[in-house]
This record gives sequence, structure tokens and C-alpha cells, in this order.
Amino acid sequence: MPLDLLVPDLLLPAHAPPAARSTRLRSVERWLSRADLARHPARSAAAWLFDVHGLDAPGAAAITRLADAGAAEGAWMRADPVHLLVQGDALRLRDASTLDVRIEEARALGAALQAHFAGDGLELHVAAPDRWYVKLGSREAPRTTALDEAVGRNVFGLLPEEPWWRSALTQAQMILAAHEVNARREEEGRPAINSVWFWGAGALPTPRRKPYTLVCAAEPLARGLAVLSGAEVQQVPPSIAEVDLPRAGDYVLVAITGASREAIDEKWFAGLAGAIERFGRVRAILPSAGDTKVATFTRSARWRWYRASKPLSAYA
Repeated sequence: MPLDLLVPDLLLPAHAPPAARSTRLRSVERWLSRADLARHPARSAAAWLFDVHGLDAPGAAAITRLADAGAAEGAWMRADPVHLLVQGDALRLRDASTLDVRIEEARALGAALQAHFAGDGLELHVAAPDRWYVKLGSREAPRTTALDEAVGRNVFGLLPEEPWWRSALTQAQMILAAHEVNARREEEGRPAINSVWFWGAGALPTPRRKPYTLVCAAEPLARGLAVLSGAEVQQVPPSIAEVDLPRAGDYVLVAITGASREAIDEKWFAGLAGAIERFGRVRAILPSAGDTKVATFTRSARWRWYRASKPLSAYA
């Protein structure tokens, strides 16, 4: 009855603030020192989820929309609200996690974009403040870069290459710049929502594997893949001690997102010994900039007390 913990925010990138990278998480460090460590080539939580389900990346938008609003026909693409920040010769992307987008703002901006692009056969749907969708209709999807790969980077070279979509992006930016929502945001000292980011285009795929029987997640990609593969979906419990014990032979995934690193240490790693006893084997899936670390904990890990702990930055 193995348990997998997918923890995307534990291993910080090299450009993270030094104070955050130097924070010591005693339980996490102690258990990682006792684990059997392996590397997976995936460079993000999304890439790892796609791989374990036997999928390539196309169709991410349709999968997350399945979790947000149910199944829908046709091809979909994300058009998420972002802020493009001018820094010298660079134009760097900040995603919605830094923008405090309110649902009424998202709906107002989405309505303005829909009114403009309806004549082009596009349908824009706002499912959440930070997740906007475009139904492509008969229009061919552009080649895009996933949002989690573009965050913090200079977007030149990452934008769609197709002329029509380049033009559509410019038009969307002009509509957003002139909207009263952004005028109010600037008056309040909040960054403007000055662009959308196209990514994840495609129709719902068919998974080649069903890796889990139960998935506990709030993140829409994990939930959507669970629904698509036929797994049971639940909310994330407060701690590792409260993860349901499944039937013999079942596999469980808990995707831990939105929690502080200190809370992850306290709620999910401090009680790891009890989870190992209940499940027999626990794996921590830790995506980082270069690859994904897979730490496997079995009953024998409890007795590897002689291994010295290392700071988390040593694993990133």
C-alpha cells in the first residue's frame, strides 16, 4: 500500500532568496539523509505527473479544465493572467501567484477579452482568478511554453511563433492595459495584469497508465489526471497521519501545494515514521530545476540514524 508525497515547493532554485534557501527543516533533512535517493528527468511536478500517467505534455489545459469545470469537447488552451515586468532589455514574467487577482477582476477582464475575440471563433472562460481558458474552435493551436517553465524568465524567445497568435497576444495586452480594472489596481499600488500567457493547448488525452487508486490534491492538474485515469479524488488532509489507509495493493498520491515549507516539515515529515509503518513504503517526489529527486523511505530507514543530515540546498 505505497504512499507518494508530491512536494513541488520544497527544493528551492538557486535564484531563491538566500534566507529561504538557508532555512533548516529538521524533520525533512533527517529523513532525506536516511532515504534511498534516485533521480527522475522530469524538471517540474507537471512533467512528473504526465510521465507517471504515460502522457506527453499536450492537453494540460483540457486536463486542468476537467478538474475546474468538468469534461468539455474540443481543444482548449490556458490563457492565464500574468504581469510582464520590464527589467533593462528583458521582459520577465510574473505569474498570478504574485498578483492577488480577485475573481471579480478576472471576470471583468475575461469578459472584455471575450467580446474582442468572439469574432475569431475563440471562447474565453474564467474558471478561477488564476486559471483562464480559451476554447480554440477550428483555429490551430500555437506552439507555447508551459507557464511553470516561463516564470521569472525573459519571455523573448518563449512567445508563440505563429503570426496570428503573436498578433492576438498584442491585442490582448492592449485591451488589458486600457481596462479600468488595471487603472484601479495601479491606484492601489498593485501590479497590472498586463498580459495573458498561452500554454497547454490540446484536447483531453487518454492516459496509458493508472498509477494511483486514490489522489489527494487541490492542484487542478493532479486532480484532472486522477479523474481522467479513473482514480478516486479527495481533498488533501491536514497531515500525513490523516491520509486514508487504502486497501491492500492500492497506491496513494498526496500532492502538497500551497503550504509553507515549515508546515510541510511539521505536518508531513515529522510523522513520517508512523506513515512508513502503516503504508510499508513512502516516497517523497521532489521536483527541482534540474530534475526530480525521488526519496524512498522503508522500515529500514528508521534505523539509519548514523547518516548525517544535510541542508536542503544540497539536494536542489
